[in-house]
Amino acid sequence: MASILEEAVTMMSRLFRILGGIGLLGLLCGCASTLESTMDYDQQFDFSTVRKIAIQPVDRTELSTITISDMQVERIDQALAAELQAKGFKIVTDNRQADMYLTWHLVTEERTDIRSYNSMSYYNCWRCGPAVADVSVRQYTQGTFITDMIDPLRNQSVWRSVIASRLQPQPDPEQADMRRQEAARAVFAEFPPL
Repeated sequence: MASILEEAVTMMSRLFRILGGIGLLGLLCGCASTLESTMDYDQQFDFSTVRKIAIQPVDRTELSTITISDMQVERIDQALAAELQAKGFKIVTDNRQADMYLTWHLVTEERTDIRSYNSMSYYNCWRCGPAVADVSVRQYTQGTFITDMIDPLRNQSVWRSVIASRLQPQPDPEQADMRRQEAARAVFAEFPPL
């Protein structure tokens, strides 16, 4: 009789874990958000004259906790160029032909996410035992992607977009490509400013 009772408790425990996992998956899918940027610009600058944009080489002296490969830099440049071209701008390689320069950099910071949860014990009944506290500690890298548009005549930024997001150490190539496209759309969502 005791083994049947133990087996029933084990099955109920598994069922609650499965149901809890399904509920957590639904919560995560419901909370998935798209990337959003914050933008600032020089209101005195006439953006209507901008037709040609030159993407500047990435400054590798930036302090960062991760190293960006040449291939990743090229993929980011391509995603930004594709989004600008979709908006009607021409990408040029010669700075002398450009009406504006585009520069970007990635700032990273290691962070810790600590969460505590109260869960029920296997023998949760009146006066049977205390609730169990679970603590979840996760390390992650927070990335801040900063894009500037530079006026070549003044050599000053006249437009800036900033996106902050958690970075994945080795994302799936297809997911990484979709994420770069999503980020480029978010970066230029309000470019040029009206």
